[in-house]
Amino acid sequence: MGAFVSVYVDMSAHPSDVRAAVSRLPRPPGVVKIDVDDTLLTDTFGCRIAVDLSGSFDEQAEGPDLARAYAKALAAELGAPAYAFYDLLRRDYPAS
Repeated sequence: MGAFVSVYVDMSAHPSDVRAAVSRLPRPPGVVKIDVDDTLLTDTFGCRIAVDLSGSFDEQAEGPDLARAYAKALAAELGAPAYAFYDLLRRDYPAS
């Protein structure tokens, strides 16, 4: 169980709503544990809640697609944007 990916949820979502949405979604194949972390002290790209998925999937080959699919399903269930953390890191933001 060494593989790990994260999905970040927009700060407009409430932690209890995220937990409820996560509990309604099916666990993706290869994922054995899903944790909702709402203890982030600062926002990360406009997100303050992380949903961490860990398991036996191939993190390099399957991780990005698994996180994107879970983010899409979570966003639909929650009614708030959710993003694969990998994609947030790769997004080009204009300088402030």
